[in-house]
Amino acid sequence: MTSSTARSLTVARAVGERLRAAGVRYVYGHPGGEVVDLIEGFRQAGLEFVLTKHETAAAFMAEASATSTGVPGVCLATLGPGATNLVTGIAHAYLDRAPVLAFTGQLPAERYEIATHQRLDLRSLFAPITKWQATLSPSNAAPVIERALRTALRARRGPVYLEVPSDVPKQGTIDVALPRFVTEPVPAIDADGVRAAAARLRGADQPLLLVGMDANETAVADSLRRLAEAWGIPVMVSPKAKGVFREDHPLFLGTIEGLGTAFLFDYIDTCDLVLMVGFDPVEFDRDWTAKARIVHIGVVPNDDRYYGSEVEIVGPIDVALTDLLAAAAPAPKVASDDVRAFRDAFSGRVRPDLGRLTAQDVLAELRAALPEDALVTCDVGYNKAVASQCWPALCPRSFFVSNGLSSMGYGLPAALALRLAHPERTVACVLGDGGFAMSMAELETAVRLRLGVTVVVLADDALSQIKAGQERKGLPVTGTTFGSVDYAKLAAAFGIEGIVASDRSTCRAAFRNTPRDRPLLVAARIDPRAYQLA
Repeated sequence: MTSSTARSLTVARAVGERLRAAGVRYVYGHPGGEVVDLIEGFRQAGLEFVLTKHETAAAFMAEASATSTGVPGVCLATLGPGATNLVTGIAHAYLDRAPVLAFTGQLPAERYEIATHQRLDLRSLFAPITKWQATLSPSNAAPVIERALRTALRARRGPVYLEVPSDVPKQGTIDVALPRFVTEPVPAIDADGVRAAAARLRGADQPLLLVGMDANETAVADSLRRLAEAWGIPVMVSPKAKGVFREDHPLFLGTIEGLGTAFLFDYIDTCDLVLMVGFDPVEFDRDWTAKARIVHIGVVPNDDRYYGSEVEIVGPIDVALTDLLAAAAPAPKVASDDVRAFRDAFSGRVRPDLGRLTAQDVLAELRAALPEDALVTCDVGYNKAVASQCWPALCPRSFFVSNGLSSMGYGLPAALALRLAHPERTVACVLGDGGFAMSMAELETAVRLRLGVTVVVLADDALSQIKAGQERKGLPVTGTTFGSVDYAKLAAAFGIEGIVASDRSTCRAAFRNTPRDRPLLVAARIDPRAYQLA
């Protein structure tokens, strides 16, 4: 179809076809009567609607799919409480920079001013947590979707909100085909910036590569490794960048904002140069106070000024790193023995042996059982801290977490979306028992869709991170513990296998068989003291 060709379609069908042309295959959501016509148009266009148990889970799934594939994720809810339930997941996508299109129903335009039932100003509601908001109509459907896709994908990426009055999806619209769009022009790398960065690197005694989520791309991994190896520069990553630099590499030091992060920031304080590669300030959970000189290498300029930078290289990160490597003859900077000594000391600090099963033990057994390219999600709480630090990620975009918003309930829905997007890969999630309780209804979603994922619950019957905070302040433990769950019976209720483990050998046996067409629930009864030793 050429750009001059036009077809008469319903709004819902036209929107669905544009989404499918952009690579979208799934729409995640929970319906209401106001959006059933929109769902039908999507079905006619070849999109599969994935029914979730809760709208927040739908938004989490859309984000995980988008982050792992680069294709915009799509989620859908009805008006009123459906839309408000979507908010947490869209706020997560906003702070973790994921291209997501969020559709909700709305009252018909002629009723909006006089109705009160379920009437909310949804565009205003979503405005603080989306890059753009629009209301679909028969006359604007095609250009609005086109702009929504461009906006969501343009750096920094993020969600867009689209309000759909309930009488609009069935109405006719004229859909004019457009050529494939380029989200934005690719800027040329500034040669002066590269030369200035190379000069800073030559003059540094203790440089560090600190890598963030904008760099977590397969294209970046090789150039990052070559630069680190050529100059002998140690590497740290953020939780959202895990895997872009193999964590079994001798130059890898650890993940900031994970377990033991204070120890890593102490190391940063000894550095005289930090190459800040693809870092977004939303990834930091503390103020940047290091005195090191900074070279900013990213897809956007350092306009946030969260950290000061003397030099900026803006553009494709893989090209920037390759140009930097070619700009000067490498001179190894940090002695390998020093790096090895730090790695050994840090590993001993965050992986203690308590004589009882710890979350670190569970992760070690899971890592040994899964292939290198396994996709792993985690939830939020102490389980996030330990997984971010102690799960060795070995390839890009293989570890997923809610970081900017840090929302509990993320891990299980995200794992299901990854299994849908990558049916050929092994998928597991690591959850605290609190986060699992928020999302366990999605086990039915997994059973219904025949999604084989390993669901690991680190069970200690408490919101351990908050409980520990109470204890540190000398406060009584209030509102942070709960009753035990019979996980074997819970699994049986969903028609799946459930295993309760209290030692490494039971974990090892449980993880040996990868589930194929239904989830496996493994509840590991862990000693929570290992969370607090770092």
